[in-house]
Amino acid sequence: MVSHVVLDNLELGPLTARRFILSGRVQGLGVRPTIYRLATETGLFGTVRNTSRGVEMEFEGTASQLTQFESDLPAVLPEGTVLERFESKSIPTFGRKNISIIREPANGPLTARVPQDLAVCAKCVREIFDTDDRRFHYPMTSCTSCGPRYSLIRAMPYERADTTMSEFTFCPACEAEYSHPDEQRFHAQTNACADCGPTVWYRDNNSPEKVHGERALLLACDVLDSARIVAVRGLGGYQLLVDATNQRAVLRLRLRKSRQAKPLAVMIESLQAAQEIAHLDAIECKALADPANPIVLVRVKPSTNLAASIHPGLDTVGLMLPTTPLHALLLREVGRPLVCTSGNREGDPLEYQVDPAEQNLSGICDAWLHHNREIERPIDDSVVRVIAGRPVTIRMARGMAPLPLDLLSTTSTLAVGGYQKAATAWSNGAQSVLGPHQGDQETLTARERFLAHIDDCQSLYRFEPQQLVHDMHPEYFSTDWTMQQQRSALAVQHHHAHVIAGMLEHGWLDRKVLGVAWDGTGYGTDGTIWGGEFLLATATSFSRYARLRPFHLPGGEAAIREPWRTAVSVLSQVMDKEKLAWLPFWQERDADLSGVLQVLGLPRCSPTTSSAGRLFDAVAAIVLSLDHADFDGLPPMLLEAVADRGAKGQYKMRLRDADILEFDWRPLLSDLLQDACNGVDPGTISMRFHRTLAVGIADICHRVDLPIVLTGGVFQNRLLTELVVEQLAQHGQSLGLPGTIPPNDGGLAAGQLAFAAKIGEKETCV
Repeated sequence: MVSHVVLDNLELGPLTARRFILSGRVQGLGVRPTIYRLATETGLFGTVRNTSRGVEMEFEGTASQLTQFESDLPAVLPEGTVLERFESKSIPTFGRKNISIIREPANGPLTARVPQDLAVCAKCVREIFDTDDRRFHYPMTSCTSCGPRYSLIRAMPYERADTTMSEFTFCPACEAEYSHPDEQRFHAQTNACADCGPTVWYRDNNSPEKVHGERALLLACDVLDSARIVAVRGLGGYQLLVDATNQRAVLRLRLRKSRQAKPLAVMIESLQAAQEIAHLDAIECKALADPANPIVLVRVKPSTNLAASIHPGLDTVGLMLPTTPLHALLLREVGRPLVCTSGNREGDPLEYQVDPAEQNLSGICDAWLHHNREIERPIDDSVVRVIAGRPVTIRMARGMAPLPLDLLSTTSTLAVGGYQKAATAWSNGAQSVLGPHQGDQETLTARERFLAHIDDCQSLYRFEPQQLVHDMHPEYFSTDWTMQQQRSALAVQHHHAHVIAGMLEHGWLDRKVLGVAWDGTGYGTDGTIWGGEFLLATATSFSRYARLRPFHLPGGEAAIREPWRTAVSVLSQVMDKEKLAWLPFWQERDADLSGVLQVLGLPRCSPTTSSAGRLFDAVAAIVLSLDHADFDGLPPMLLEAVADRGAKGQYKMRLRDADILEFDWRPLLSDLLQDACNGVDPGTISMRFHRTLAVGIADICHRVDLPIVLTGGVFQNRLLTELVVEQLAQHGQSLGLPGTIPPNDGGLAAGQLAFAAKIGEKETCV
């Protein structure tokens, strides 16, 4: 569609013309309408359009008018715009007498940023609760400032005709809003209302009858009020909602979803409601209110009305504000916080299409709240945590992905990440991007979704990769898939990729750093399992400077599910094995303990590891008598949660110079075991353990005169990270903390892609 405005032909001096190009995050935010209005006010004529490069405009006017426009534009661009480049070039005059917003066909590798999905804005929320507004209670309301983008785009540049909104024809009122420069929805590609837009309908799981309109919302709220579960089709896929204050309802959801212990996110109506539940600082409030609308992990208050089973054993809870008008309407009507968790069975990918969702979630939910705006690509909710005063991405998804990366690459490349928290990154030769969270690759359906995502990103960004980059682990699904492709392939060591991702985060790809890469599992160059690493690294090479003292994992993967096995392994290095059975932690495990001790020295049954994550598992098993871990990462989370921040003291630690500098945890463990046997409070023991690790990390870092990068899933631990920051602050070393690129395996692909780009630069120079 084309909008025109004709201005009086004023004699203001000789006419000249210029072409302007805006690059960056400039589509899907109302940038073109803003340009249109400013050009009109300035008295210019010409065109503005979304292109594969960004937003391009050609305007004609006097030299002073064009100079004024160029000066004023950056300051009036909509909130959320990221202007990376503003080009200006003289062109011949063309004699137009109007301003037009026009469309450009897509061709060549995509240069423009793909816009991210945005949460419902305050203006739209006011409209849906205004009885005099024509969008009163319309659950699919959006405008130029909010609504779906990435999840409904079929092709770029971003135009309604190339989105799933193309199926809905404007009514006269929406057409007028779209076409008039003074309207909030001028050129809003997702513009719609109850008369012409997507609709919502309700269906009970026990009945084929569909209920539309206002009654659909009310019936869904009745289900939530009766402690039952509703599957809601949200912005990027289905979500399971239940009353967050009802313990019975939450336990039913856990049982049906097969999610025994993982914490559940809670959606609340406002920041005020969030402050009633949790302790929030200014940065956490800002993160909650951000248009990206992530789940924010915050410290829960001791006494709330939330069901205890939402975050069992943890002192944090994930909170989020309404993503869409539909969520806002449900929250207002129910009047209580709602659990809002991914619509899938545990281990399977997110459901996003109506018929498959009804088939696959029928045994979980009691009712459905569907809508008929198709989701082109599914995307889960993002998760962030504020650590050391900065938001750290735990899961990068809706509102945050796809994430542009500051990398130059002339070779089209696809990096396939790891195995858990899988995500891909790519360069199409024109831009580099980290894609959204795709989940673990345990199941066939998860792997199929991962491969579909690879096809989709190539289609959307218009490229065919000339090379692939993968993890060194030979048994990862992504590695196996890469090896089957007839393309050039690069392998990157797991922890080196983590460090490079941290270097990319801070613009340090041209430096040498000491990367502290602590996580649960990563395949090492020596064939053992690494995870407590100190790497002297550049973007293309590394050497292992130091590590945690290695130990065995009795039973391999079984030790992750049963952390007491790892505890037996590490304790066997600080005391006689015969005495282990007398410890109070193992009194009921005589037979199991004997079996574990027998396999400790057998390489096939007890792989060697230097994993910091597994050391946390062992300590949690000792301190908290933890017998079983329902998911990887739970023991460290529980250990952090019980820590008494006011407790004093630390344990002994030792650095050993051998073939490689070694953080010897045995003195620490001996002291910790003594405390545990003497009945010292677990909170005190946990705090001393965290502080000792922080001191040990700092002592190793102080030995090199290099910038420090903290990376890996262990540094999602706020307590440990902030203690390390405290220790390192005394020496003034440059410190690269986790940030927008996830420090866990969700950021691996970014590091892999940066490795390939820098290798390419070296080869080009040669």
